[in-house]
Amino acid sequence: MKQTLVRTAVAVLVVLAYGELAFGQAPREGRLLITVIDQSNAVLPGATVTATGLDDATRAASVAPVQTQANGIGTIPALPQGRYGIQAEFPGFDSGVLKEVRVRAGDNRHIIVLPIKKFQEEVAVGQDLQSGAADRRGAQFGTTLTREQMDALSDDPNEMQRQLQDMAGPGAVMRIDSFEGGQLPPKALIKAIHITRDQFAAENHGAEGTFIDIITQPGVGPVRANMVYNFSNSGLAARNAFTPTEGDSMQQNYGLFVSGGLIKNKASFSLGLNGNSSFDTPALNLATPEGKYTESARVRAPRDAVFSRGSFDWAITRDQTLRLSYNQNDTVNKNQGVGGYSGVGRGYTADNHFHTLRVQEAGPIGRRFFTNTRLNVGWTDTESRSVLEARTIKVLDSFTSGGAQVAGGRHSRDVTLASDLDYVRGIHSLRGGIVLNGQWFRSDDTSNYLGTYTFEDLTAYEEGRPRSYNQRVGDPNIKYFNLESGFYVQDDIRVRRSLTLTPGVRYEAQTHVTDYNNWGPRFGVTWAPFKNGKTTFRTSWGIFYDWLTTNTYEQTLRLDGFHQLELDVADPSYPDPVSGISRLPPVNRYLLDPNLTNARNSRISGGLDHQFTQRLRASGTYRYVRGAAVFRGQNLNAPVDGVRPDERFGNVVQVVADGESRQHIFQLNAQTPPPPPALGGGPRWDWKRWGLFSGYTYAHNNNNTDGPFSTPATGVMANEWGPAPNSVRHRFQGGFTSSALRNFVWQFDGQFASGVPYNIQTGYDDNGDVIFNDRPADVGRNSARATPTWWTNLFMSYSFTFGPRIILPGGPMIYGTPAGVNVTTFTPPPQGRYRITLNCFIYNATNHVSLGGYSGVKTSPFFEQATLAQQARRINVGLGLGF
Repeated sequence: MKQTLVRTAVAVLVVLAYGELAFGQAPREGRLLITVIDQSNAVLPGATVTATGLDDATRAASVAPVQTQANGIGTIPALPQGRYGIQAEFPGFDSGVLKEVRVRAGDNRHIIVLPIKKFQEEVAVGQDLQSGAADRRGAQFGTTLTREQMDALSDDPNEMQRQLQDMAGPGAVMRIDSFEGGQLPPKALIKAIHITRDQFAAENHGAEGTFIDIITQPGVGPVRANMVYNFSNSGLAARNAFTPTEGDSMQQNYGLFVSGGLIKNKASFSLGLNGNSSFDTPALNLATPEGKYTESARVRAPRDAVFSRGSFDWAITRDQTLRLSYNQNDTVNKNQGVGGYSGVGRGYTADNHFHTLRVQEAGPIGRRFFTNTRLNVGWTDTESRSVLEARTIKVLDSFTSGGAQVAGGRHSRDVTLASDLDYVRGIHSLRGGIVLNGQWFRSDDTSNYLGTYTFEDLTAYEEGRPRSYNQRVGDPNIKYFNLESGFYVQDDIRVRRSLTLTPGVRYEAQTHVTDYNNWGPRFGVTWAPFKNGKTTFRTSWGIFYDWLTTNTYEQTLRLDGFHQLELDVADPSYPDPVSGISRLPPVNRYLLDPNLTNARNSRISGGLDHQFTQRLRASGTYRYVRGAAVFRGQNLNAPVDGVRPDERFGNVVQVVADGESRQHIFQLNAQTPPPPPALGGGPRWDWKRWGLFSGYTYAHNNNNTDGPFSTPATGVMANEWGPAPNSVRHRFQGGFTSSALRNFVWQFDGQFASGVPYNIQTGYDDNGDVIFNDRPADVGRNSARATPTWWTNLFMSYSFTFGPRIILPGGPMIYGTPAGVNVTTFTPPPQGRYRITLNCFIYNATNHVSLGGYSGVKTSPFFEQATLAQQARRINVGLGLGF
């Protein structure tokens, strides 16, 4: 009985003690993390977030407003649990409100979307500089093109794409409104261009790590229209350095663009029509038995293209945005294939028609998730027609005559579905996603259907001794389906204010490859060691995979040795290849290794980004990529002592995955953008309105294969190690831009590239496989290099307005970096309703002659000589009208 009483007393005392502790202990506090974004899903650094208590427990708390950091997140710590009203404000936007939010213990995360409005103010944004610099998704290691740089880009989308690829460096991937690939939109519809480097996370497919992001936006405010016209002809161009007389040429580009709002803060649209009509005169560089000569061809090569685009944005709810866009690109190119060693008979016409429908829906789900879903539907039709239907005569690197022998085309339909989901909790920023790309192909593309004679040199041609004759016969029609799929998950872990760790993993698989072990782990570290946020270090490691291309798979379907036959005859009779042949000649076959795996790349990278002054910022990155299972061709039926193992066939080339590659790429980039525009336009003259940009790339890129059907010339892979095709060791580009005189912009820029490698070949079929890639003894693959190339460009533009005075809609302009972001929002000063812009672009302003097309064939009269000159000086003048 006593023991029972004692136990009861102890239990009562324990309960009372714990009750007293619980009664005296303050309830756990909560932390509020608010992400502020605009309607295009871009984060808004520097937005003000205010929390107001709504019940007795929270009204007594004194909560100071906070500002969002570079990642758009504002943090309010140490909040008593209870109900709050949350408001976010940002200059140039309407405020956003969450009427009632219940804060519980721990982290509470929510998203507020702010719609844009007209405003007139300039504000410097304060933020946690160190935290912003340690954000992997910040502006470090990237370049944002200024408006002056964008104006200096070509109005021709194809030329503009080439310019952007040169700026970004080797392997850059183009993304348009977060969609990879596709045709570039007209320049007038582009809102911003960002080049981001060293992107390693699991959300990315390729090991290149560099992206060119093109951002378009339908207009806001009243409906506005723009018209552009640019023109150049042979009277405004210098003569090609390889021709004694200047050939005729003409280029004209025209466009009409309309955009504006339909329903205030709800719907907007843009429409664009852009066309290009041009022609030039190909330059011929031939060696015949009569001698060598270079001249302008007696035919023109016309090119006509029409690009149309329409987009529509709809705010489904206050938070969810739907974007629809349709693009169509139709091109007709005539007399393609003429020039260099190929005479006028080799011309052909190519008709290409591209259509793309894109749907994008983005926004928060509830208050804790954010999703971005994209659907791309495309259909493409291409057709080719030869100008002359005739057998081809080819003398290696001397001349090629006869017809082009191309016919039929390729018809594809593709559907791509991609979706990303973000969730933030505590120190974790999780993202997962999936991508499915289905492609349907139908092709009757055919070539070499009349046959080709190949002569090793001019002497053999004069004596009527061809080394080979090959011809494709049979049914070229094929159909197939290809699916590329992948999913990923990653996490940005904010270990502390200055340090972010990013682990992740990606998995990919595709049809026609029986390799289902394509797991790609990734890991990266982003560190900002100083509180001023001016310096960021980054390092990463990851495994990436490459797809088997549809062109490779298509050739193995068509030329399998049974469906369509590629006849291959050594030492044939001439001019009748079947004379004296009593049975079917051997045929070539192209196969895929049944155990083929996707190419695998291991990538290690590191980088440093530093803000030297308010305007000067520079970064350096290095990446090493080691490629394994790279595709190359293996000849299963190569001659042994002059006899093939299977006499029914010629070359049986199987695509195998045992090639290798090594890349060392070092990039330096620096930029001093012009200062932001002054309120009201600023003084007429201000010498401070200038900017500089520069970039240098060193690339040491070696491998042991030239492609999936490329067989080793020596038969030994160890002897094939050498520079990769078209790899440029040194590349530099830079420029100066100025708008010191108000309304007048000019830019002077230049580029330099060291020579590309090329092969030295004997010109003879030394090993008897009728593949003309034999090299002299002790000569490595791609061992010779062309001479360097360089050129400079000058762009000038002047604008003025007239007519009734109007006020155009304004908006925010963000410039700077996470180490010092500034935001200017203003309504432009009154100006004339109509705007006229005059511009002039001078390509290769100094008319420097850059040579190319070097021949590495020792039997050619052009051995180790250039056979072409790149674009001579050309002046393009243009006119723009806005109203």
